[in-house]
Amino acid sequence: MLTSLTRLYPSDAARHPLSGLCLGHRLVERAETGQPYIYSSFIMSLNGAIAIDDGQGNWTHPETLTDPRDLRLLCELMAQADCLITSGGYLRDLERGSLGNLLQLPQTPEFQDLLDYRTQNHDSLFPTVLVVSRSLDFQIPASIAEHNQILRVLAPANAPEQRAAELREQGVDVILGDEADWVGSETVVAHLKELGARTAYLFCGPRMNGILMQSGQVSRLYLTWLHRLQGGHPALTVGSFLPASQARSLRLVELHQAEAEGDLPGLWFGYFDA
Repeated sequence: MLTSLTRLYPSDAARHPLSGLCLGHRLVERAETGQPYIYSSFIMSLNGAIAIDDGQGNWTHPETLTDPRDLRLLCELMAQADCLITSGGYLRDLERGSLGNLLQLPQTPEFQDLLDYRTQNHDSLFPTVLVVSRSLDFQIPASIAEHNQILRVLAPANAPEQRAAELREQGVDVILGDEADWVGSETVVAHLKELGARTAYLFCGPRMNGILMQSGQVSRLYLTWLHRLQGGHPALTVGSFLPASQARSLRLVELHQAEAEGDLPGLWFGYFDA
């Protein structure tokens, strides 16, 4: 697998190591006092697909929308997060086995440097997990308790009360907000502050990303474009849940390219500041 990328913007035509590319962004230092620094990431095809409909009402992430180079960059972003914001949809995907468990950094030799980074720069080896859900229709992965992670679940006021009670009986911290249909950005940020999070990685689908992006809470967006077209209809995109009347301009900070190698397609990796 390629271990370096060519930086296209700002152009220096130099090769930059893949390992440490995102870790060097030192995201914790970007957090302002009392205001968590929120960032998100997506991997997508050339035609913009981040997931496709499986024909049964579920969004799926086929193997063709995964890449080991992107996984390395993703884990570097996770290593810098005090809190991981995820969704009930992701937990359902874990239960179905359609996605891998990335609620914790992989404990394998190739990621040991990230585990060492956590030990040196964070209070815990793995981040706090903040789940945002409307239906509470998910099971809590056993790995969260096994790794002693703090867990909190946020849901709107109309979430099923019986299911909330069942989760509380399991010892889960479930908080129903004031919003009727969906947890709002102000509520999410308030709980990040309460949890003492300096940095928060938005590790969920485009709905929550759209809510926080629309309110100006997402400071940085990381994108990986795989150099392949993804079939399937309909397809989910990063902006699927932004209002049709709204467009947000972002500032490109860096853009890198990796060439195709073997079965791996070429890719672009870039990040944008709001």
